[in-house]
Amino acid sequence: GPMGWLANVLGYASCWWFPCLVALGSGVNMFTMVLGGVLAAMYVTAVLSRPKAWFFIAVLNAVGTVVGVVAVVYLVEQNGIDWIKERFPKVFNSDQWKWVENAIQNYGAPGVILTSAAPIILHPLIAFAMAAKMNNVLLVICIFVGRILKYSIMAKFALQAPHLLKYFGGQKLVDFVNSKKSEGKQE
Repeated sequence: GPMGWLANVLGYASCWWFPCLVALGSGVNMFTMVLGGVLAAMYVTAVLSRPKAWFFIAVLNAVGTVVGVVAVVYLVEQNGIDWIKERFPKVFNSDQWKWVENAIQNYGAPGVILTSAAPIILHPLIAFAMAAKMNNVLLVICIFVGRILKYSIMAKFALQAPHLLKYFGGQKLVDFVNSKKSEGKQE
């Protein structure tokens, strides 16, 4: 099953290229949207494999995400806001997005940073910010800063307070990190 596949991939966590793979996945996930749980598991594994490099890994992952964001922004520029709404209809009909919309309207750039730091997907944020005619470069920078924050928080939680990861990946992610940490203790 997919978890067996994941276990194989995680076997490479200590390889130098593993954080790059996770970052690449984060960029690709801007288009697939199915990798969330797997990427969270890969990301915390990368951090647990290299605790001292947690900030570098967080930034790298944010870079990967932002490459995906830039591609989405470009496609929205080319095809209009409706392009993104047609692709992710469920997302745009949920209550979360009223909150995102308010954050952007009321707080502008800081609202975008805050929303990007939250454990939510970025498409509606991109759509609302672009609909509000926010400068694209500013939008991308804000998402980058927000995602560095998000991944830094996740890294710190993984290293110091795994139970708090439930806010980023549910109880599954918490159990996953705890099992990883107990593996580490046995060695």
